[in-house]
Amino acid sequence: MGGVNHQPCGKNLECSTRLSRAVSLAYAKFMESNAMLEDALIGELNKSDKIQTFKIWRVSRKELRSTLQHLQLAVDAFTRSIDDMETHPFLHASVLEQMDFVKLKSHLASTGAMNADDEAFDEVVTSLKNGGFERIFRELKRRYVRHHEAAIQLLIAFEAGERYARNGSLLQMIEQNELPFRLRFARLMNPLTRTMQIFSYSSLISIEIHYRSTHCRPGTSLFQNHAVQT
Repeated sequence: MGGVNHQPCGKNLECSTRLSRAVSLAYAKFMESNAMLEDALIGELNKSDKIQTFKIWRVSRKELRSTLQHLQLAVDAFTRSIDDMETHPFLHASVLEQMDFVKLKSHLASTGAMNADDEAFDEVVTSLKNGGFERIFRELKRRYVRHHEAAIQLLIAFEAGERYARNGSLLQMIEQNELPFRLRFARLMNPLTRTMQIFSYSSLISIEIHYRSTHCRPGTSLFQNHAVQT
């Protein structure tokens, strides 16, 4: 399974794996779009051929449009997962209730898996205590709906820069804020990054519950296994 995949503890593993893939691709496409945009701006700085830098900008635009599509796919994947949760109740609610989250957070921080003062982890724990993984998924779905809306606004600003990308003045327009790109980028980048943190933390908790609840060897956890010794 992937690094941010939730272990549904006896439920539909394919469903959770497809969800992990959807959120990973949405973030990857967004970052790829930004990297290609940087390539176009570097081309302008180096006084490269305008036609070539414009072609690179168009690839960046294509990736941003793909980001929109994958954000919607993530919303759809959350919907399917929530529906699956309603059909297949969580099997290990008792383990979740007994989890020492303070200790778990401390272990994650000590192993470098998170910052000790990251409030996103506490946000996940609060949601889990008040409504389990279904509540987490519903909140994440709402976040991805907002991310999709932010991506639409970013794409509008991005496409408004086409004429500047054609004539080689895109960097100048962005630097002088003639093109309202930076703020709209931040409105997607920063909330989406936090959402990925929330998704990852809830995934780690889910996996730890799985390790403590199934056929895994006694004592198995995120911090101890029987295959790799460090």
